[in-house]
Amino acid sequence: MEIKETIKEFYNQQAEKFSQTRQKNWPEFNYILDEVKLLLSQKEKIKILELWCGDGRLSRFLLQNLPQDKVEYVWVDISSGLINIANKENTFSNVRFVVNDMLNFVENQQDQTFDFVVAVASFQHIPTRWERLLILKHIYRILTYEWELMMFNWSFSEWFFKKFKFQILKAFLVWILSLWGKPINDIMVPWKDKDKVFYRYYHIFFLFELKNLFKQAGFVIKNLCYIWKDWQPTVNRRYSRNSCIIGVKRVLQS
Repeated sequence: MEIKETIKEFYNQQAEKFSQTRQKNWPEFNYILDEVKLLLSQKEKIKILELWCGDGRLSRFLLQNLPQDKVEYVWVDISSGLINIANKENTFSNVRFVVNDMLNFVENQQDQTFDFVVAVASFQHIPTRWERLLILKHIYRILTYEWELMMFNWSFSEWFFKKFKFQILKAFLVWILSLWGKPINDIMVPWKDKDKVFYRYYHIFFLFELKNLFKQAGFVIKNLCYIWKDWQPTVNRRYSRNSCIIGVKRVLQS
């Protein structure tokens, strides 16, 4: 089965359980909120797109802390199960829900449709470099000038190495046996439910990968770092939680 189909099947089958394990807000959410507030100070009303929003946890946090008359929000996710949960939990009228693949959605949007695009722990599920770059190029196209794409993905942290050491070793062996043709950072992360184990595809980005992808798509890099708990930027990947990158669509490239 195609990788994205297995991801969609997993999140549809495990939507309720997955949502129950994702009740706490990430510390990074406050940083996203600060970034949106900064952008709101420059424009009367903004349109936000969240790609693969899950059960809407980030969206609800932002909307609870932003003026409702100044924000329009579009939630997109590949899983109808998670979108259904997001819809049930939603109490805001300025939200539109879409069940769609990430690439399929962005390539069908008109130019300069959105002011802010955010992707939290979702871009890491895109299985090929070609598709990642194409998605970023379309995001660049649908953003208004001087506005931003903000993205968080898992990192090769000490916690990740300890928790998924066997999966990392397997990826290393595949890399060797393929004569370095397969990416060393493609990891199949297990999820156990009773007697069944599901495997989700993750591409764990190195910072240089994200930088190269964003630049090739046309973005100016505003921020690129690893982050520690409570949003502390760090250059130390070992103690990080996630990677963070912010790309800006500029009229003049620097």
